[in-house]
Amino acid sequence: MTDFPDIKEKESKSANATAMVYASLYFLLLAFFIYLYSVSVPREDRVKQVIGSIDIAFKGDPKPSSNERALVGDELGLSSFHEEVRRVFDAEIPLVESELSDTGDSLRFRVPVSQIFADQEQNIRLARAGLFTETARLLVKRVGVAPTDLEILMDTGSALPTADNIAENLTARRLNALVSRFLEQGVPSRNIFIGLTQEGNNQISFRFYDRDTSAPQFRPKGEDE
Repeated sequence: MTDFPDIKEKESKSANATAMVYASLYFLLLAFFIYLYSVSVPREDRVKQVIGSIDIAFKGDPKPSSNERALVGDELGLSSFHEEVRRVFDAEIPLVESELSDTGDSLRFRVPVSQIFADQEQNIRLARAGLFTETARLLVKRVGVAPTDLEILMDTGSALPTADNIAENLTARRLNALVSRFLEQGVPSRNIFIGLTQEGNNQISFRFYDRDTSAPQFRPKGEDE
C-alpha cells in the first residue's frame, strides 16, 4: 500500500492544534471558576488579591503625577493622598463607589452600611480593621502637610433621631463607633466631622476635603449640600 506522508503529517498537525485549543479552553474555564470561587468564599484576603490583580492588569501600577511637587520627608501631596486613599478603599471594599469633586479638592466614597457593620450590630466588622488603620495613617500624614478633614455621613434609613432617643439610635451608635476608631488611630478630633442623613440609600459617606484655612469650620467655603 502506498503511504501518503503529507496527508498523515497534516492530520497529525491538525490533531495537535485541536488538542491545544481544548487545553486552552480548559485552562480558561479553570481560571474562571477559580475566580468565582475566590469571590464567593467569604475570605477578605482572597477578595483583595483578586480585585487587586484585576485592577493592576487593566490599569497598570499607578505612578505619581509628574506635575506634583517633590515631597519632602513624610509629606503627602493632594493627588498622592487621593491616590493612596483610593487604593485603600478599593482593596478593602470591593467595587466601592468614589467621586472626585470638579475642583479636585474633595474625594468621597459611598460604602454600603453592610460592608462596615453586621446586621443590627454597632461594632465594626473585624475584617475592616485594615480600612481604618490605613486610612487614618494617610489622613494623619496629610494633615501634617495641609488642613484636611474627614466628613462621615450616615443614612438613617428612616426618620432622623430626636434628642430624646438619639442615645438609643443604632445609626448614631454606629457613627460614634466610626469616630472612635479614627480617634484611636491618632486622627485629631478637629479634623473629623459627622452627620446623619435621611436619603434612604443605607450608605455611609466618607469625604476627604482640603480647606484653605487651619481655623475649624464645618464645611469648605462656598459648598452647599
